[in-house]
Amino acid sequence: MHKFPCLTNIFVSAACAFALTSPAIANTQKVVYISPQGTDSADAGNADRPFRTITSAIAANPQSGTIFQLSNGTYSSASGENFPIRLPRGASLIGSQNGSTDGSIVINGGGRFVSSTFASQNIAIAAANDSRIEGITVTNSNPRGYGLWLESSRNVTIANNRFVGNTHDGILLTGIANAYIGNNLFAENRGSGISAVGSSTGEIRGNRFENTGFGLSIGQRSQVTVTSNNISRNVDGIIISNTAQPTLRGNTISDSQRNGVVVLSSSSGSPRPDLGTTNSLGNNVFRNNRESDINNATTIPIVAVGNQINAARVKGLLDLRASSSPAIATAPKPITPRPIASNPAPVFVPAQPPVQALPNPVISNGSNNAPVSIVIEREYTKPNNSGQVAVLPSALDPATGKALQYRVIVPASSNVVVRKVKTIVPSAFRLSRGGRTVMQVGAYSDRPTASQLVQKLAQAGVNAEIVSF
Repeated sequence: MHKFPCLTNIFVSAACAFALTSPAIANTQKVVYISPQGTDSADAGNADRPFRTITSAIAANPQSGTIFQLSNGTYSSASGENFPIRLPRGASLIGSQNGSTDGSIVINGGGRFVSSTFASQNIAIAAANDSRIEGITVTNSNPRGYGLWLESSRNVTIANNRFVGNTHDGILLTGIANAYIGNNLFAENRGSGISAVGSSTGEIRGNRFENTGFGLSIGQRSQVTVTSNNISRNVDGIIISNTAQPTLRGNTISDSQRNGVVVLSSSSGSPRPDLGTTNSLGNNVFRNNRESDINNATTIPIVAVGNQINAARVKGLLDLRASSSPAIATAPKPITPRPIASNPAPVFVPAQPPVQALPNPVISNGSNNAPVSIVIEREYTKPNNSGQVAVLPSALDPATGKALQYRVIVPASSNVVVRKVKTIVPSAFRLSRGGRTVMQVGAYSDRPTASQLVQKLAQAGVNAEIVSF
C-alpha cells in the first residue's frame, strides 16, 4: 500500500487541507498520485494505482489546477524521470506534510532547458504561472545545475521545501517572475540559494540560507522583498548588483566567510537597496561576519535605518537617517500565498561550509547569454569599463581539495570566439587580467588537468593558454 501523507496522516498540513478539502477547490482540482513503486500505465493516477514518474503524470494530466501528490521516495533519471520537470500552469506539486523537515521526498536530477534570457541551462524543475511546490527536496548535481527555474512565471508559491546540493542555484527568478518563497531551507548550493534577476518581484520570507555560496544574489532590475530570513555561514550573505531595488526587513545575516551584504556598482547605474527608513525600520541583525557587515562598493549611500549593526564593520557610504525609501520605482505588492504548513522542525546542517571554490555572483547585463561575471582579484573595487565587479579569494579545487594554481584562459578577441568557447564550456566567464579582458574557461590545482582542457579547445580551433593564479 502506498503512503500519501496528505491523505493518510491525521496531522494534515494547511496546504493539503486547503487543496483537498476546500469545496471550491475540490470541485475544480484533480488529485493525481505518484509513487516510485507505481506504474506509468493508461489507468494510473489513483491512490491504489499511482503513476511511477512525475513526467508521465504531468503528460497525462496537463490541466490547470491539477494536484500532483507524491509519496516517499526519490524521483530521478534512474527511476524514469525526464528532466527538466515542467509543472503546468495552476498545478501543485505536493510532497510531505512535514514540509522541509524530513527529506523523504526527493527530486534529484536535471536536464537541458533553453531560456529566453540566459540561453541553455541545466535545471530540475520549471514552474509555470499560478503553480505551487511544497514539501519536496530538490537537488541538481549536474554541472551548473539549478533546482527550480522561474522564467516570467507569475503568482508562484514555493513553501516548505529543501533546496540542497545544487551545483549552481537552488532557485532562479528571471524575466517578470513573481513568487512567494517561504519557509524553505537552502543549504550547500555552490552558487546562490536564490538568484533574483530580470524584473523579478515577490516576497522571500522566513527561509534559511546556510553553508552555500551566496545566500541570495539580487541583480539587474529585481525588486524582491526579503523578510525575516536567517542567512548564516555562507560565503557572502546577500549580493546586490546592477540597478536592483530590493527591500530587506527583519533578516539575520551572520557568520559569513566574507561579507553580510555586498552592493556592487555597474556602468548602467547603481543598486538602490532599502535596508530601513525612519518610517519603516530595517530590523535586520548583522553579526559575526568575517570581513564586514555591509560592503558598499558604490558611491551612493545605502539607506539603512534601524538595524543592529557594528558601524566599525561597514565599508563604503551608509545613510542611517534617511526618512524615505531610495527606490526610484514603486515595487509591486508581494503576492499573498495560499495557506502553507506550520513551521518545520530544525534541520541539521554541518557547522562548517563544504570545501569548494568560492562562486561568482550572477550579475549579467546580457539578455541572451548565460550569467556572466567580470572578476577583479584581491578585493572589491571600482568597476572596470564593463561595469561589472566581483571578487575571488584564495579558492580550493573542488575535485582535489587543493588550492587552485592554474587558470585556462582564452583571449576574448571577438564575439565569434566567445560564442565558440561558451558552446564548449558553458560555465566560462569573462576575466579582467593585466589590463585585458579574457575568458576563464577552467581553474585547476594541477597542470595536467588544465593541459587536457587546452587540448580540447585546440581541437575545436580555439587557442587557449595556462596562466598561474
